[in-house]
Amino acid sequence: MSKEALKVKINELPDNRIAIDIEVPANRCKSSYEAALARMGSSIRLPGFRPGKIPKPVILQQVGLSRIKASALEQLIDKAWKDAIAQESIEPTSEAQLKEELQSLVDRFNPNESVTFTLEAEVASKEKKEDKE
Repeated sequence: MSKEALKVKINELPDNRIAIDIEVPANRCKSSYEAALARMGSSIRLPGFRPGKIPKPVILQQVGLSRIKASALEQLIDKAWKDAIAQESIEPTSEAQLKEELQSLVDRFNPNESVTFTLEAEVASKEKKEDKE
């Protein structure tokens, strides 16, 4: 697995649902933030700057910290969900839903620190899984 492993805690919920608490290490948060900053920098056009060569402070001023953090978190959550599925051998039957509002996660997100969030999803029922074996 690339980089540090995730800390994953699975809680069983009724109706074949699970809640997964995922803690993403700080180094993954930082690289996701840097990637989001680079994506934003290459997508905006400003007079006086070559495409992709805009300094980070100018990108932050033009795009806004909140938008960059939201973009970084969307990528981070998606990647963490896929990694958690593989790491814990989970068989989801639905897309994962973030338990809290994305904006509250954006507000507390610091790219230099680990971040924890909870995703909920439906999984294959244990009866069906046993029938396959």
